[in-house]
Amino acid sequence: MITFVNKYAQNKAMPSTTKTDIVFIRDLIIEMSAGIYDHEKASNQRIIINITLDVECNAGKTISTINDVVSYEDITNTARQISLAKHYDLLEELAELLASACLENQRVHQVQIRIEKPDIITDVRTVGIEITRP
Repeated sequence: MITFVNKYAQNKAMPSTTKTDIVFIRDLIIEMSAGIYDHEKASNQRIIINITLDVECNAGKTISTINDVVSYEDITNTARQISLAKHYDLLEELAELLASACLENQRVHQVQIRIEKPDIITDVRTVGIEITRP
């Protein structure tokens, strides 16, 4: 017998119906230093970063300047700066730093970071990690 638990009944709260908009950066390619192996530390490699942000909904608001929205240019520049700041043994560390930086903006409700190393394993198109943080 399988028993299903209604998580909403337990929490006595329905999920948020707050509307959000999506800001995204797709396939940001950075030549950077990442990896645990000596050959990875010896030279930069291609890393592909994707960022998806659930942001405050703009519906019904007056939007007249870049200061009224979450700027994908700012997010891209920050991602590039953090990625190039040092060598990362693990992509997980980089992903956490990127997520934290995105969440500093009060308009960002949730962030999804996907980081890929497309050239590291022969016969595999890409490998990597993906995290989601509220």
